[in-house]
Amino acid sequence: MILAAAAFLSSGKDAAALTADDVLNRMNENERFAYISGVVDGLAFARWNADKPDSTGTQCIYDWYYGARTEVREIILTWLERHKDKPVDALMYVLIKQECGE
Repeated sequence: MILAAAAFLSSGKDAAALTADDVLNRMNENERFAYISGVVDGLAFARWNADKPDSTGTQCIYDWYYGARTEVREIILTWLERHKDKPVDALMYVLIKQECGE
């Protein structure tokens, strides 16, 4: 993930503002999985920090993302394809909010 981010920084893009199009079309499958997993982990940590000591929301996020990986990957890729001009972190937040609430 760090290497992928470094590649975007060296091309003049801000790595924090990666769009769905960047992730879908400029990353290979392994880079895409690592980047999206990092976003999910960041959102799960933010949820844990907001809800602690209750970890129910965090566990929901991890169960959703890592539990049914093939199905969830298809949902994510379809969502990213539909919103190519939007930042991936915001798109993932919407999916996670739908699944696990706030």
